[in-house]
Amino acid sequence: MAAKFRSKPARSTAFLRLAYSAPALSDSTVEDIRRLTLPATKALPFVKLRANDQPLWHPESFWHVESTGKRETDVRLGRKYARQAIAAMNSDHNRHLIAHVIQDIIRDAVERSRKKGRGASSAAVRGFLFEISEAMSAAR
Repeated sequence: MAAKFRSKPARSTAFLRLAYSAPALSDSTVEDIRRLTLPATKALPFVKLRANDQPLWHPESFWHVESTGKRETDVRLGRKYARQAIAAMNSDHNRHLIAHVIQDIIRDAVERSRKKGRGASSAAVRGFLFEISEAMSAAR
């Protein structure tokens, strides 16, 4: 049996045009992107990035510091790192940066105490905390 095909006349339709325009970037959008990618934070010398770091990934460690073995040098280094962390925190609008650093300082201290079998304080950590304390008291 032969099938019948009906052909309907082609309708004359105007070309449909999809008009889409992306919203204009506002300052808050740009700041949100900047805050999420943390460029100043990731540039800090004591922050250890993950292998093949991606823009939205958090660093592997916010405190990766090797001691020089000289107490005064380490204290000065810790103070310098604190000033850099405060500047990065302000630049990235990341008010949690210092908390992340202190969390990783504690994690590092626990790991070092496991390896050595005793608690050992770090002069760089002391310098960092001294500088943060002074910055906080000066801000009042």
